[in-house]
Amino acid sequence: MKTVSAIKLINTSDPIYNKLKVGKRGNRIPAATSVGKLAQSISKCNLMEFRPILVQKENKRKGDYIIIDGQTRFMACKKLNKPVYAQFIEGEEEISEGIVSILNTNQRNWTLTDFGNYWKEQSDQRESYSSYMTYFNSSSVSHGILLSICRGLTSRGRDLEFFKNGELEWTDAVQKNVDEMLHKFNRLKNAAFNPALTPSTLRKQTFQSAILTALHLKGFNYNKFLENLYDAEHSFNKLGKTTAFQEEIFRIERL
Repeated sequence: MKTVSAIKLINTSDPIYNKLKVGKRGNRIPAATSVGKLAQSISKCNLMEFRPILVQKENKRKGDYIIIDGQTRFMACKKLNKPVYAQFIEGEEEISEGIVSILNTNQRNWTLTDFGNYWKEQSDQRESYSSYMTYFNSSSVSHGILLSICRGLTSRGRDLEFFKNGELEWTDAVQKNVDEMLHKFNRLKNAAFNPALTPSTLRKQTFQSAILTALHLKGFNYNKFLENLYDAEHSFNKLGKTTAFQEEIFRIERL
């Protein structure tokens, strides 16, 4: 029967540190770009205590320790000459390549909601991520749009690594901006009747991104757009691309 040890700190001076092995049991050696990006994040905010690597001692070669999960984290810490936190699998039976694959797949498949829920349970980021997730769960906007609003972007941002790495900042100014922008998005729900905007249209990230861009354009009159939309015929429910949504938004605003 396998058991897992408590989390242990492995300093760079610990003999075990240099006996930790990557690229074993079906694991591929992490790409240098992935290691470099994570190293940058760790240098700014090191929270590896909350993401320990999973290790098992190798039976065939006494003294070596195989990293089952957390290769990129270890290599990033090693690049920075920083210690790592680890949990050791205790038991004679080796972890199979299939189990390693499942562990890696589950980690890669984490959604932004998974990261948000994870970070809101960590003491250093509990307040910021709890506030963010409360707003996300009560609104209809996507993570990409809400995070863009948090950062004051004029369109949907694509670099969301900061959120995954626990670097979200939630200030009074951020909350005020989020409140104002979400209020404007909520006004869309009952703004059109010819035809009504469908729930699927309102949830489309491309539609939300087009609205966000319009709201930041100097001279765009959102109130006029909503007034015109109330009676005007529109094609929003038939569109899919952000540019097409933008063209329709500006057409209706100019009526």
